[in-house]
Amino acid sequence: MTKQADDSSPSASLANLIISPESRHQALFKNTYTRRGRELDIVVPVYPDSNTQCSFQKKNIDMDLASRQEGKGQPENNFTVLDPAVCLINVCSLQVTMQLRDIDEARRLYDQLIPLAPIMLALTAATTIWSDVLANTDARWNILSQCVDDRTLDEADGISVGSQRNRNLRPRYSSNDLFMSKDPRLLDRYQDVDVAIDDEVKRKLLNSSMDQRLATHFAHLFVRDPLVVFAKDSEADEPQDTSLFEAIQGTTYPTVRFKPPPSLHSDIGWRVEFRPMEVQMTDFENAAFAIFIMLLSRTILYFDLNLHMPISMIDENMENAHTRDAVNCERFHLRSDPLSGAKPTSASTAVEPRVDNTPNSQDSITPISDGIHESPGSEATESSTGADASSSTTSLSSISSDASLPPYCPDNITRSKRSSSDADLAEDQPKKRPHSAAQQPSVSQQKPDPHEEFPLQSISSLINGNPSTGSPGFIPLIKRYLDQTHDLHSGTTARAKINQYLALIAARASGKAWTAAKWQREFVKGHEDYRGEGRC
Repeated sequence: MTKQADDSSPSASLANLIISPESRHQALFKNTYTRRGRELDIVVPVYPDSNTQCSFQKKNIDMDLASRQEGKGQPENNFTVLDPAVCLINVCSLQVTMQLRDIDEARRLYDQLIPLAPIMLALTAATTIWSDVLANTDARWNILSQCVDDRTLDEADGISVGSQRNRNLRPRYSSNDLFMSKDPRLLDRYQDVDVAIDDEVKRKLLNSSMDQRLATHFAHLFVRDPLVVFAKDSEADEPQDTSLFEAIQGTTYPTVRFKPPPSLHSDIGWRVEFRPMEVQMTDFENAAFAIFIMLLSRTILYFDLNLHMPISMIDENMENAHTRDAVNCERFHLRSDPLSGAKPTSASTAVEPRVDNTPNSQDSITPISDGIHESPGSEATESSTGADASSSTTSLSSISSDASLPPYCPDNITRSKRSSSDADLAEDQPKKRPHSAAQQPSVSQQKPDPHEEFPLQSISSLINGNPSTGSPGFIPLIKRYLDQTHDLHSGTTARAKINQYLALIAARASGKAWTAAKWQREFVKGHEDYRGEGRC
């Protein structure tokens, strides 16, 4: 259905019914455009191949702002502009929502998942083609951030418009700005970005006995105008009704969302929604990543892991996650020892209803190297450690039985020059940023160097472990957690399935299995009709 002259859609090419048959989505798109007060064009960096030519023509786009939104290192003259409706309605994601025991546990998990968002975005990268454009990025997040960016020019440039609530306003679709837990390990210096808040909302919440961090979280939500409000919601006068709150909460899109119960009388509890992952090409992959996040969340709570880090470093990680083949070619800041100061959860607060109440604190957590052992003439298999030896050997080729699906390691496609060798991934070399003379702190002012406390590490080290950096690896930690539960011990059918999932993720992290984005790019580049123009 093409757009007619009398159609109210702000899209240049699509009618409202094509954007969405639902009035809420139509209103959301239209109100975003109206509040913004200017064209809503999506700037996409084009893959710079041998015959790529600049197709960017519009003169009224703020290219500096677009460059900041699109991430680091993108050539200013190699962009194309797409209709936001075309981008928005064609993108899917893999989101996992977990219900926790109570508000305190939900706040703990919320904090710990925020630093993991860029890691999982890179690990699941699957969006490198937009319309007919082969993009110079692998992930969707920054593109969708433009699609729902309703900020005025003043708000986007950080100009105060008379009150605190309009300052430093990031797009609705962005990484998280704040931590909120009561964890004493959460230091003020980790909250190192200037955040816009609604001072009046915060004052009311503090006066109602809400603690400082939680009040700041909700006051930050209320800096935004609701984009969609139905008449029936605006007329609701029940104090317990949360419709107006959800109108703001539901049109704010962080990587991790804190979700209160929908009402005081609901059976639904406090939840945390993990939102950065990209949808995969097969059901098996989607199941693997959903289960991985569920198990990692339980492992975090069980071992009381500490992943708090400066928000600014998480922002840097988020930009790195968009780079082509980021899972192999980028390094990410993360706490070098998440077990520091942590101890297994006591029996009274354990995540699983049945756990070993006397975990051996001396048990070793063995990194699994690159997660996959490969020998000439043999199939890649997951390495076995400890109690998993009888059930964790999983052939990578057996992960999917559907021969028509793209292979996880597409040997039939020539690997690009950007592919990392095993040697590149063997050890991490954390990069230290030297202080300039003007920035050298005095001895009395010195604090721990964040680049030593949160070194740059490869995703393989973070997921699979690396003895040289001291990273225990999230997969070994998950296996240790499973070993200490009765219902998922080694040898069970459920454990065997989980081991298959972990084998895929270990292979993806080590570079043995490609991301969907890399597979798509290499498929296009290897096609007989491709002419090196950066277009499909």
